[in-house]
Amino acid sequence: MLKMINMGGGFPANYISEVNPINVYAEEILRYLHDDYGDDLPEIILEPGRSLVGESGVLVSEVVLISRKSRTDLKRWVYVDVGLFQGLIETLGESIKYPLYCEKMDRNTSGEGSVVLAGPTCDSTDIMYEQVSYTLPHNLAVGDRIYWLTTGAYTNSYSSVEFNGFPPLKTYFLS
Repeated sequence: MLKMINMGGGFPANYISEVNPINVYAEEILRYLHDDYGDDLPEIILEPGRSLVGESGVLVSEVVLISRKSRTDLKRWVYVDVGLFQGLIETLGESIKYPLYCEKMDRNTSGEGSVVLAGPTCDSTDIMYEQVSYTLPHNLAVGDRIYWLTTGAYTNSYSSVEFNGFPPLKTYFLS
């Protein structure tokens, strides 16, 4: 008789798209286990994953350059001081879509436009979002901060040490 199942994990966090509450996942897991084991369930081990800590982190970046690939290009390229190699590796392939915020969003009178978001290195893969439609205020400027929300899960541990001379992320804890 099976005594334990390690189902791994983890449960998702809310990024741009909202996910189901944990109880929805738990109910589905239990339903399937009851189908196979009846009321004689084995011990279950699950990892909470990013659902536990994802929303606890905010990565603060600064705009270092805004450019266009041509005079007629509608999309602005916004380069920030962090990228794939400074903790945002899970944006590779645009898989995790972090919610973004900048202070000019609150007092935006200039409208918003599509942007490509890229990191500071000269590595051609250091582009966080090119296909996903992110918009930022037209009056965004060099020196403005962009806040990457829900980055509490793995951004700090994924931050490389001195890739292309950039230091790893600084981490601050508030209690």
